[in-house]
Amino acid sequence: MLLLKRHLYNPIRDLVKKLKEHIFGIETFINLKRYVKKRNEVNNGEKNILLVGSGKSALEYKKHNLKNVDIMAVNNSIKAFDNLVVNYYLCATDFPKTEIPNKNSYKEKVSKYSYRYHTLAFAKYNNLPFRPLVGKTIFLDSLNWAFTKGYRKIYLLGFDHDYNPNRVKKWDGKYLTDSNKLEKIFDGKDEEPDTFYGQGTPDPLRLGEENLQNVFNLVQAHSKFYGCEIYNLSTNKSGLLKFKRVKKID
Repeated sequence: MLLLKRHLYNPIRDLVKKLKEHIFGIETFINLKRYVKKRNEVNNGEKNILLVGSGKSALEYKKHNLKNVDIMAVNNSIKAFDNLVVNYYLCATDFPKTEIPNKNSYKEKVSKYSYRYHTLAFAKYNNLPFRPLVGKTIFLDSLNWAFTKGYRKIYLLGFDHDYNPNRVKKWDGKYLTDSNKLEKIFDGKDEEPDTFYGQGTPDPLRLGEENLQNVFNLVQAHSKFYGCEIYNLSTNKSGLLKFKRVKKID
């Protein structure tokens, strides 16, 4: 079965991905000047963006002045905003459909085309010397989208990555989204979900802490090519994120 996946399924899947990137990239190429102009307008404007994940620090947004700040809620984090309508909503492709919020909760839902194919094509046609890190975790997808969009300063909450080591060990590389199966796997003492709204998608640490740290280092380096700065607003000191910590949004 493993040989079949390695020599048949994976090559076909990779070919389909490349074909999709090429097809969807044509639109970006045709409208590149318009996209660059819009990006420059955002980059030279006054607005920054706050990316909010479902981690325990998500609710800290209430402590900050959000004037001239766009907000992107990711996955379940939108539940933290009550009646506040966020600017953008982004969820993983494997996010449970029953959990996707009402359209009245956000102004725009960011499509896979925008956060994946447009991001890849934009970097390609601007001759950036790397391939953006998309399709790995929703955290990286939201960051790369914000890079491409042109936000100069990107603030983070709810991306604490302070995962319970007992849960990380039990993931052992598994890829599961079924909530019933997840509850059965993580039924031991001190194996509660790592987010305040529960975990409905695979833990990004299932492939190990070192893997995720290396990815963080890469995306930090990539941000410089876009002229973007990433700041961690979380007061949680136990997480993995190495981005510069700040106490307020400037």
